[in-house]
Amino acid sequence: MRRADRVLSPLFPLGLPGGYITMAYLTARALHRRGQRGGPAIVTSAWLGWLVHRAAKLVFERERPRRRGVKRRTDSYPSGHTTGATALALTTAYVLHRRDLISLPRATAIATIAPVTMGAYRGISEEHWATDVVGGWLLGGAVALVCNAALADALGGAARKIKAPGARPRALYRHGRQEQPMFSAEVGRVDSPDVRAGTARPFAR
Repeated sequence: MRRADRVLSPLFPLGLPGGYITMAYLTARALHRRGQRGGPAIVTSAWLGWLVHRAAKLVFERERPRRRGVKRRTDSYPSGHTTGATALALTTAYVLHRRDLISLPRATAIATIAPVTMGAYRGISEEHWATDVVGGWLLGGAVALVCNAALADALGGAARKIKAPGARPRALYRHGRQEQPMFSAEVGRVDSPDVRAGTARPFAR
């Protein structure tokens, strides 16, 4: 057990808020540079993973496993390292696969290996009880579910800026079918299918 603890000890800083939140921002920035969506979901999952688990610790007072030479602590449930790693891993895997940046097997590996490894480390190091780790998995999974449902297709940063004048207009949809707008000879006028048919609705005043 001690040997496994030494092998897994480099995971400790990655499971701290400064570790996984930094990774979330780096991943979101990489997505933004490639013009891809989903960055806000990844960043939000990291922050929520930290905030929600801290709130849970205020509600559930539980003593950590006793270790010689270590001060007594009563913030055992849930495991914060496990919660943050799970929230970030599940959200990142979903977003990257949704954007067709990684295959399904790779997404599955990210979504399972990172949380399982972090949870195992927290148990082997005797920092948490097994139920603390399970609670971290469940809480992190709930955070990822919310972030993916609400923000998986959101744009981040400068990608939200309005297009400059003269940019190509968006496609128009009619009866579930995409139709490209047609520009008329008059500057700034766009003829939609409804306008050409003379059935366009007047603008509400």
